[in-house]
Amino acid sequence: MKRFFTLFLSALLLTTSLFPVTSYADTPAIKAESYIMVDAVTGKVLLAEEADLSLPPASMTKLMTLYLVRQQIEQKKLSWSQTVKPSARVLKLAETEGIARLPVKKTSYTIRELYDAAFIKSANDAAVLLAEVVSGTEKKFVEQMNATARSLGMKDTEYANASGLDAVDATLPGANLMTAMDIALLIIRYIQAYPDVLDVTKRSTMIINGTKIENSNKMLARQPYAYTGMRGMKTGTTDLAGYCFASVATRGNLTLVSVVMRTTSDKARFTETKKLLDYGFSSFEPLTYYGKGESIKRVLPIKGAERLNHDVVTETSLYVTVSKKQAGQHPPVFHFSKTDAPVKQGEAIGTVQVEDAGLYLPGFTVPQTVLYSAEKIELASFQTRLFRAISAWSEKISQAIHKPTLVNLKGDSVK
Repeated sequence: MKRFFTLFLSALLLTTSLFPVTSYADTPAIKAESYIMVDAVTGKVLLAEEADLSLPPASMTKLMTLYLVRQQIEQKKLSWSQTVKPSARVLKLAETEGIARLPVKKTSYTIRELYDAAFIKSANDAAVLLAEVVSGTEKKFVEQMNATARSLGMKDTEYANASGLDAVDATLPGANLMTAMDIALLIIRYIQAYPDVLDVTKRSTMIINGTKIENSNKMLARQPYAYTGMRGMKTGTTDLAGYCFASVATRGNLTLVSVVMRTTSDKARFTETKKLLDYGFSSFEPLTYYGKGESIKRVLPIKGAERLNHDVVTETSLYVTVSKKQAGQHPPVFHFSKTDAPVKQGEAIGTVQVEDAGLYLPGFTVPQTVLYSAEKIELASFQTRLFRAISAWSEKISQAIHKPTLVNLKGDSVK
């Protein structure tokens, strides 16, 4: 799939409405080796370049580490208040100049403190300690990271350690590799399963060991590159990875996930993210066609009932993000699996989806919702059905009588 995604996306930019803009110049020039911007609800790709190129993700690796920790909390295998002490290996890592972010000391920490510190300060030592708590060793934890990546559809991701450090610093063989597409997919699955993660990532500071530490995300409120609607997520920096940043931002009813990889500086990763988000919020809008449990009037054609068209009810809301310039060009399309009476009330009878030629992340499709019959639909009476049959038969006879015919008389010829 390498390069194909980029070539396909580039072609769509020029020839279709996947990225509908008045001209190609309206699309921002993003100075990053790889980037992507996605609608967080539907998984629709709104803008991307080299998004399937595997690159070192640096500390964005911690997204998977912390996802698995949060999963352990949900499964009650860990608790937020549980206390742990760092191993000798973690303490050695904490003493390594330029690597530790806290640093972790020879004392007890709660899972909550380590989780928050790994997000807010990108603490490598905290991430490795959490990996050891979950799996016994970081090496075994990495196996779980890779298995989870495959289960989520992150097919171009390979983990070698829990922190995102380059191999020489992590003291484990191999390199972490991820694509911008896979990072966006992981973020969306993370916030879908555990939306409370955004309560952590939006925090500018935290206190640990009596010391105040600041978030490495400088687009949060009151930070140098503050961005309205920024809800945080994860920075990443190593010599091999360059400066990376994955963000989540919400304005109105639209939530965007963006990823930039291998930008040239700390400032650049935030300014390039701003370009992506500005373009997304100014060019796209979410449209809710139907709400959850909404009744749609007289769209279900049922043969053999007293009347032809009946009401249906949606299982979930039908939502799609489209270009503001083409908001009215995506009609809902109904597909009915049952069109004959009788029908039970609440019986699943089909789906409705929105026509959309856009590209979606793995595991996501063009939005649709299941439809249920809003009422019990009985067969019409025998007399009614008999009358309809006779009427239909009479109509066919009438059409046959009045239908013009072509007669060849003797001597006629077709020239």
